[in-house]
Amino acid sequence: MKPTDVDFYFDFGSPNAWLAHALLPKIAERSNIAFHYRPILLGGIFQLTGNQPPMQAFAQVPSKVKWFRREMTRFVQRHRIPFVFNPHFPVNTLKIMRGAVLFQDSPQFMPYVEACFRHMWVDPKDLGDEDTLRQALEDSGFDSAGLLCGIADPEIKNALLEATQSAVARGVFGAPTFLMDDELYFGKEQLLELEVDVRGSTAQA
Repeated sequence: MKPTDVDFYFDFGSPNAWLAHALLPKIAERSNIAFHYRPILLGGIFQLTGNQPPMQAFAQVPSKVKWFRREMTRFVQRHRIPFVFNPHFPVNTLKIMRGAVLFQDSPQFMPYVEACFRHMWVDPKDLGDEDTLRQALEDSGFDSAGLLCGIADPEIKNALLEATQSAVARGVFGAPTFLMDDELYFGKEQLLELEVDVRGSTAQA
């Protein structure tokens, strides 16, 4: 049976995008879903939609901020996901997201995605710092000089901008976001709902 196509909009700077990414292989296997990774710039999404990160939006509601942190801890523990909150948060992800666009249609894409997520949320580093980024890329087996040269290409810069604008046009307002056709699921917590709906649509086919 043909897998169900789902677009996964992500930015390495989102801890919840990492937590969702960590679960996708098992979900893909058990529910016959083909997840298509769509790099976007989360800061650009916020600017275009007027949205804000939860910690900023609810900074004056201490109990809600506390709940967000506790909810994340429960999720990490429940699913046994390696996670260390990045002490440099928020990290400027412009260069590494351009790198994702650069590699998107190559065999290096998924290894690059895995490496960047892990350098952000497992062994956290300030990947917005170019020297730190170079070292992290080299440690992960990538040609840092080649990547930094590649992401300077105006076509790559424009491709990330267009991808971000296109995401907003589809209704994306944050990350992680999943789109099955025009049905939008926002946040790692919606993965269960997505699976239920995929199985339901498959059963009806």
